[in-house]
Amino acid sequence: MQFRNELKFFMNIHTSEVLKRRVSAVMRPDSHSGGVYEVNNLYLDDQYDTCYNEKVLGSHVRDKYRVRFYNDDLSFIRFENKHKEGEMSYKNSLVMTEEEFNQITNGDMGFVLSSEHPLWQKVAAIHRLRRLRVSAVFSYTREAYIYEPGNVRVTFDSNLRSEKLLPEPYKGAPPGAGGMMEVKFDKYLPSVVKEMLDGLPVIQTAMSKYCYARERFGA
Repeated sequence: MQFRNELKFFMNIHTSEVLKRRVSAVMRPDSHSGGVYEVNNLYLDDQYDTCYNEKVLGSHVRDKYRVRFYNDDLSFIRFENKHKEGEMSYKNSLVMTEEEFNQITNGDMGFVLSSEHPLWQKVAAIHRLRRLRVSAVFSYTREAYIYEPGNVRVTFDSNLRSEKLLPEPYKGAPPGAGGMMEVKFDKYLPSVVKEMLDGLPVIQTAMSKYCYARERFGA
């Protein structure tokens, strides 16, 4: 597995716009939707809120489970297991069908329990012990940029929004507010990227979007 570094920053709208101008001057937009798109997440946790509590308590090694799709479009859906060790992380993922998506949102894990895929088998083992279920629905608008040296990816997430319960059928979450920048890279962060943050009022945070959704929106 390829571990990557991940840094997160909260900032106000003015700072975000200044940073976007700096970033766009040296980095290219991500190829997806011209670099701007909607990210939709359904987070899964168990009956003991293990994923949430491990993050809040600062566990060095922890896992997160989510279903992700884009632009409120269910034609391409992924299930992801994000494994973190400190600020380093990697993801395992697989493609889901819309039928599987609907089963999970309805609390039906039958297809997971019978699957031979290694990731589903991992999820099934957790479900048998601690009963996984959808615990938060969280969406945001993402603007993404790429810088090849260091394999750097910088994303600006705005219009953070959430719901306590998943609508049926899925219709997206109501608009909210807030902003976050994430910087992901392999072994090193080029100085030209570090210098973009100079002189700006940004707050580095360890807060995950899952915890943010649970605490900010009561999801």
